[in-house]
Amino acid sequence: MKRIGDLFEKYRTRFKAPQASVEKVCVAVINEVTGFELTAEQVTYTVNTRTVSLQVPSILKSELRFHHALILKKLTDQLGKDGAPKTIL
Repeated sequence: MKRIGDLFEKYRTRFKAPQASVEKVCVAVINEVTGFELTAEQVTYTVNTRTVSLQVPSILKSELRFHHALILKKLTDQLGKDGAPKTIL
């Protein structure tokens, strides 16, 4: 007999979060961690490389680099290990 939770295992492991969802969650996490207000237009997510690119001033990027590990951890908690980005540029 199979457990009911095992019936959906293949869907949990194969599907990844869509690009727009990752961008929206990234904006929310950055706002939560740093307090900076970003718009969805300033965040671009590349699914193949799992990279988030930010179009913000360099002073803001250096501040985000300071919180880089915490932001990635929160993104992994919310999106899952396979759906979360690996780097923020």
